[in-house]
Amino acid sequence: MAERVVVTGLGVVSSLGFTVSDFWSNLIQGKSGISEISSFDTSHLERRYGGEVKNFVMPDCNGLTNNRRLTRSQQFAICSSSQALKDAGIKNSKEAGLILGTIVSGVEYVEKKEAKASNYPAYKCASSVFEALGLGKSAFTISGACAAGNYAISLAYERIKNGYDDYIIAAGTDYFAIGTFIGFYKLFSLAPLKCQPFDKNRKGVIPAEGSGALVVESLRSARRRGARIYAEILGYGMNTDTSHPLIPSEKGIFNCMKQAAQYSGIEAKSIDYINAHGTGTVPNDRAECWAIKKLFGPKHYKKVAVSSIKSMLGHAMGAASSFESIACCLTLTTSVIPPTINYETPDPECGIDCVPNRARKQKTKIVMNNSFGFGGMNCSLIFASCE
Repeated sequence: MAERVVVTGLGVVSSLGFTVSDFWSNLIQGKSGISEISSFDTSHLERRYGGEVKNFVMPDCNGLTNNRRLTRSQQFAICSSSQALKDAGIKNSKEAGLILGTIVSGVEYVEKKEAKASNYPAYKCASSVFEALGLGKSAFTISGACAAGNYAISLAYERIKNGYDDYIIAAGTDYFAIGTFIGFYKLFSLAPLKCQPFDKNRKGVIPAEGSGALVVESLRSARRRGARIYAEILGYGMNTDTSHPLIPSEKGIFNCMKQAAQYSGIEAKSIDYINAHGTGTVPNDRAECWAIKKLFGPKHYKKVAVSSIKSMLGHAMGAASSFESIACCLTLTTSVIPPTINYETPDPECGIDCVPNRARKQKTKIVMNNSFGFGGMNCSLIFASCE
């Protein structure tokens, strides 16, 4: 018999806080983690803002405090994963595995001209977390574009569901890289000062960094341990539409969301809230809203709350959907939906209920987290109250 799969631990390092409580408090207050970049020189550029993690000092993890050999991605991932294990009440880390989603982790070594073959592969980050926390099961690295965090959670779900593990840390991490920033800059997709998802005058992405981690566990194991349960994972949808390297496909997004509902065994209309990919670019927001309207139908789509926390955090790449999955779990447990800030002018092409500018108190039972990456790498997750 397939195992039911739940979330029992959360951990965060972000531009809005280095703990889950700070992260959530700032989100529901509608605060912005966007600031002028200080980690590298942007004086020669027209775009200078990001969701930068500032004043972060890595706490002690098995004697690794301020270890200079660890990159920022590794420090973020170790810290968030350690928090999640502690939050879940797991004391025997040898029984835990790790699935890590990332895009640019490891590139730090290249940018620092320390390009030894053993240093810069993306899996180096996962192995650092594994060693630091004394984990004992398997470790995976997934580079699934901007859906990497959700891909990691989905693989963890499958392993738990099929009985391979009792609990796994599923994390997403990425750091604020000048190379990434310049890449977005060259694509003319960076917003000048703020991210405005679903707004008619939205101007693009604000890049960000950090790490989010979730302990994914079988319901049987969680009950045996007497663990607190944040949410149940009902299922996911995943596809790669390959229609364009950069521009999202409306049909690809729709099929991903539809598959998530079908695999979870629910009707789409039972979803109370969607934590959107919501990057603040014209094509992404338009495509995602089109898919939402098609999935829910003309009479129902406006009844579904849809918000983008990228308006506050920026787009943290491999960590983005991990942050958003954590927000989904906290929405279910607190009955509060975080807002889409910076919303000023409605866009008829979007036309959704984007929870503008203020958090909303609302009971939710089933929520969806959307994440869509370059190359059409799409993943939608369904979370529910564990009843």
